[in-house]
Amino acid sequence: MLIYMERQNNHKILLLFLSAVLLSLAACDNQSETAENNETISIVTEIETSVKENTPPADEVIIENKSYLFDVTNHSIEEFQALLTRAEEVSQAPSNDFGDLKIVMVIHGPDIDWFTQKNYEHNRQLIDLAARLDAYDIIDMKVCEQTMFARGVEREDIPPFIESVPFGPTEIKNRLRDGYINL
Repeated sequence: MLIYMERQNNHKILLLFLSAVLLSLAACDNQSETAENNETISIVTEIETSVKENTPPADEVIIENKSYLFDVTNHSIEEFQALLTRAEEVSQAPSNDFGDLKIVMVIHGPDIDWFTQKNYEHNRQLIDLAARLDAYDIIDMKVCEQTMFARGVEREDIPPFIESVPFGPTEIKNRLRDGYINL
């Protein structure tokens, strides 16, 4: 899911290491060939400079895939809370890479009850976090209308920031077909 720059710069670090080995070998082979040694030192310096200039801070997050889907059904409330908390943490990490990040959460099944008006006081922290993340376009929450009907939940019982979709499994299937990665 998330990859740090270390992985993307492994080839540069390898080049730097190999250049350092070459420098050592050149120095050991022939102490008198100063010009050649200076050239090797110059190459190593160029590589070091390139790695430093092209490496963002160690705490900067790089995201390869930009579209994620979370099927919110049959999870514990603690798992869902942890996912929302992690989404909030990631959104606050230093990165220029979040502009086109999409996280869609489709609620269907018994987990819909966490978001009903009658459970708001008990789940206030969860609902408020989800609302905040949705408001800042970090996540896009959707609820299954068929599940709402089957569980006797009216549309007005669900917070307005959660968009309804006719059938959750179809929404999930369509997102996966569109290249979303299932979390």
